[in-house]
Amino acid sequence: MKDLQQKVAYLQGLADGLELDDSKEGKVIDAMLGVLEDVAERLAFLQGQQEDLEDYLESIDSDLADLEDDFYGDEDDEEDEDDGMVDVECPACHEQVCFDEAILYDEDLIEVTCPNCGAVVFTNDIGADEEDEEDEEDKVGHEEGQDVRE
Repeated sequence: MKDLQQKVAYLQGLADGLELDDSKEGKVIDAMLGVLEDVAERLAFLQGQQEDLEDYLESIDSDLADLEDDFYGDEDDEEDEDDGMVDVECPACHEQVCFDEAILYDEDLIEVTCPNCGAVVFTNDIGADEEDEEDEEDKVGHEEGQDVRE
């Protein structure tokens, strides 16, 4: 806006150089230059106000984002829960390893390894544990049955 004010000041200098003060045209040009000067000053003031308002709005936006994070938590965590994927931290290298949630319920024995270091981060051995427990119960039952007969 300083550029606009400088241009108006230049036009006023040119008009003064024409020495048209007493003529009708000189009065019109002088009035028009006065209006241009007022407009340039008002625009400079409005630009300053606009910049202050933008700074204030950015501050409010930043504060609101902080409040949303505090109140709602991290949205990325919520999205991860809904997409059917499981994130696990590798115990060796502490990298995040992501795998399909269906692996948790698969009947086959599956090991998930870290692509970074190769360490096992998850084993779905729940089914294997249940089978081991059933085998142990069967063995205990047979042993007890044998003891009773003898």
